[in-house]
Amino acid sequence: MHLPGLARLLLFLSFTALVGCSLNLPEILSRSSTPISTQKGSPASYSGGGYYKDDGPPSETVDIARIPDAVPQDAPRSRTGNNPYEVFGKRYVPIESAHGFEQTGYASWYGKKFHGKRTSSGEPYDMFAMTAAHPTLPLPTWIRVFNHENQRAVVVKVNDRGPFLRERIVDLSYAAATKLDIVRKGTAHVTITAVFPEGGTAGNYQDNASIQYLVQVGAFSKQTNAVSLRLDLANLGLQLYPRSSSETHDGLFVVSIGPFDSRDEAEIIQKTILASIGKRGIIKVHQ
Repeated sequence: MHLPGLARLLLFLSFTALVGCSLNLPEILSRSSTPISTQKGSPASYSGGGYYKDDGPPSETVDIARIPDAVPQDAPRSRTGNNPYEVFGKRYVPIESAHGFEQTGYASWYGKKFHGKRTSSGEPYDMFAMTAAHPTLPLPTWIRVFNHENQRAVVVKVNDRGPFLRERIVDLSYAAATKLDIVRKGTAHVTITAVFPEGGTAGNYQDNASIQYLVQVGAFSKQTNAVSLRLDLANLGLQLYPRSSSETHDGLFVVSIGPFDSRDEAEIIQKTILASIGKRGIIKVHQ
């Protein structure tokens, strides 16, 4: 169907208004299309750190350490933000369930520029709350964010959409980024894992009854290193995940302990391994 120029413009504006209403698209585009400032001494920099232009940390001093992590809850899906949408010509389809979800990539953060503005879920963005934005996780979803660069971890509530640039997988609130020591640098290499309330169903659309956990202690390109580590762990009397040392996963020889029925069990083993052989290990959802 051929439309006159004015009709096409009106149709585009109507579509943009409709999508923006459900996803707060103008804020998403602003947050995603503005480059990160990392030049020391620039007006948009913070002690040489990186964040979005015209954004940044709060002007007042807040004791972030006293802000508790988000607590996973049984909650219904948000009325907005869970439908397919398009940003920068790419279509995003939110997933139906976060069951077993885990992803590794880079985290960034957003702060005072968006404080008080509406998120994709309809909630106001609070830079002092433990929240995050993700392109496709159901809203809301609670995730554990593990910073590989300093071994810190926090739990946040995903209530917004983004980020959409480079290999970034999650946008953190100022509070969450501060706890993970990401604010000054701007980004960090992280792994995010969906977490659920004990005995809950996470909004009656995700079932965590069968979720188990592994502690991945190492991943090697050489099989001999994997065999050596498995022997060290076996000598500690730990329950090796029944995967042969000759079997590869994504091209690497992976050594894991488990599976465990709860994250608490996995964290106990994680601490045991660290104390015994100096390796922390990464907790992963067993699929």
